[in-house]
Amino acid sequence: MQFGQHLKEEDLFWGFPAEKQFFKSLSVRRSIRKGEFVFYEDDPGNSCFYLEEGIIKIFQITLTGKEPILMIRKTGEIFGLAEAFGKFPRRANAQAIRPCVLYEIDMESFDEFLSRHYPITSRIMSILGRRLRYLCEQVGNLMVCDVTTRLLRHLIYSCYPRLLSSDSWEHPITFSLDLTQEQIASMTGSCQQTVSETFKKLQEQGLIFVEGKEITLVNPLQIIQIAEQ
Repeated sequence: MQFGQHLKEEDLFWGFPAEKQFFKSLSVRRSIRKGEFVFYEDDPGNSCFYLEEGIIKIFQITLTGKEPILMIRKTGEIFGLAEAFGKFPRRANAQAIRPCVLYEIDMESFDEFLSRHYPITSRIMSILGRRLRYLCEQVGNLMVCDVTTRLLRHLIYSCYPRLLSSDSWEHPITFSLDLTQEQIASMTGSCQQTVSETFKKLQEQGLIFVEGKEITLVNPLQIIQIAEQ
């Protein structure tokens, strides 16, 4: 598994404060409660969203009632683009897993915005390319990796921005788990009990340390090497 910049997504408007204000002037501000849906599968895809604050999960619901999580969107990220560019029906649901503040922009206004601000257009193209690569990796993980490997890779994905700023990938990294074990299971094609048992096994092996909502990767480089085997 090769780690790269596609695992890190910076704020869409980082370095562009004026463009951010113009985007907001074209958008509608929405406050979303924890558990509230932003949109449902099959809703019209005629807008997209900039997440000012909070965490959103993008997921589907299967015929058997399972809810595989496709992506997690965090503060500073844009979502709802895939269907909105072609005005297709939504192919997934978007739900807040924390209280959120977001800005919704209709596609006519978004097209106007992009036509005036090429640097943001270029950044969005880069973001979509990174997300496509991430999804391809996720498909590969589900096809060929066991649960332990999928979980280790998920942990590395989750702390990757911290790794980039770390002096050494062999030093411990501590970060907060944004997802519950059930949600992690939904992202890794597993179940909550298996995730819990795998966390326990990884702690016994000295690879991780879990305390409440915080998790420490004792040696991230070692975990990467194990996940690549």
